[in-house]
Parts: sequence; C-alpha cells; structure tokens
Amino acid sequence: MTIGSDRVGATSLGTGTTKTLLGGGNLVLPGWARSIVAVIPVVNIDVPTVSESVLAKLILESDDFNVGPFEVLAAPLSACLGATVAPFAAKPERYLVNCPVNGGDQLKVYGQALVANTAAPVMSCTIVVSSNPPSGPQKFAKMGTLTTSGTTASTDVAGTQYSFSKANRITEIFGALVPDTTVAADALAAYIRFNSSEFSQVTPLKLEMNPCPGGLTTMYSTKIDGVSRLPVEVPCNAGQINIQDYLYMDLAPAAAGNFVSGVIFE
Repeated sequence: MTIGSDRVGATSLGTGTTKTLLGGGNLVLPGWARSIVAVIPVVNIDVPTVSESVLAKLILESDDFNVGPFEVLAAPLSACLGATVAPFAAKPERYLVNCPVNGGDQLKVYGQALVANTAAPVMSCTIVVSSNPPSGPQKFAKMGTLTTSGTTASTDVAGTQYSFSKANRITEIFGALVPDTTVAADALAAYIRFNSSEFSQVTPLKLEMNPCPGGLTTMYSTKIDGVSRLPVEVPCNAGQINIQDYLYMDLAPAAAGNFVSGVIFE
C-alpha cells in the first residue's frame, strides 16, 4: 500500500465571501491513487486586523468522481484587540473523506471565507491519498449558513435550515462560534442544537462550542480552540434530510458573534 499527500494553495480568498478555486486550477491525483483518505484545510492571514476573526470553509468537487457534497470548516483564526497582539491559531482540522477514485482524476478544491475581512486571508489544503480502496464508508459533509449569535442569553437563536439527500446516518456534528467585534472582558459560551424530523428516531443533538474566554485588557487575543466537533450515530430516514440549527447562549456577550454548523454523513 502507498499513502501520499499533495497540497493545493496557498491562495488568496479575497476580502469578500466568494468561492475561490485553490491553487488556480484542478488538482490531478496520482495515477496509482484509489481513494482520497482525508483533507486538512488551513486558513491564514498575513496582515490581521484588530477585532476581526477569520472563518472559512473548504469545498470539494469533481467532474470525474462523486465527492460532493463535501463542505467543512478550517480551524478559525481568533480576533485580537491590541495592535501588538497576534491572532490565536488552533491546530488544523483533519477530516476523513474515504472517497474512491480511479487514479489520474481531477479534483476541484475551493475555499470560501464566511466573513468579509479587511485584509484577504489565504487558504491551502493537504489531500491524503492511498493506493488502496477506501477503508470505510465514504463521508459527505454539509454546512449551514453563518448567522449572528445576538447578545441575549438563555434563548434559542435560529440559524438556517439546510438540506442534503441520500444520508443513511450522521456520523459527526461540527460547528464554530467566533467573535464579530472583540470586546475586552467579554466571552462567548454556547451550544448548537440540531433539529430534524427526518431522524429515524427522536435524538437530542447538542454540540458544545469551544469556549471563547474574555480578556482583561486590550493586549489580548481571543482563544478559539479550533472547530467544535463530536462523533455521533444518528440513523436517518431515506430521502431528503432537512436540519434546522439553533444557538443557545449561556452568557450574554457585550458584542455579538457569528456561528455556523455542519454535519458529516454516510
């Protein structure tokens, strides 16, 4: 067996929220490749702006094989208050794909910023490939839309309803909550609730958000410890699946943040 890794990027995502093809073109997989094992997306920024977080998603597409839908979050970059404080960068996330390929196929790898930044972030991605067929069921992933958290505690904030089809089961839920305008002595603490009538049985799905602690002075960088992720096992009814996400804030922040959720399914 041969396992190798290729890389696309780093490519500017611009200062807006437009989907961008990383690397400037399609990635051609090795002729011996028979599966995409995993992807590791990374987002970075050269000139961070005070009080701006960086949040971006990775999208996989191909005209040669069935890889979509596959939308996952890169580890966010935190905002900072002081001009001499760098953003906090969490360890990159690794997502299983287990997608069969034929070798020599072309893969389109896109990056898309979810928040418009003053300075353009850049994104890259490592693609892990194997000469063996997938070791398990193929993974697909779908995300909701970025939504403001508001500033009210102890109440549900409705996010978005997102849809996908042909899911036998959901195997992981993920999401992120990031500051919008960072304020000293402020914190974000919350969970995201996933609700759907297409689950085979009534299943509570609540995802604790990685905490965003407050700071005491302007010489401070918010710590966002990567994407919040949780393995689950949720059977789904056949056909179209619709999921509504809700954010529940434990603390009332002085300034609103943004949240987004997603699911990985087979």
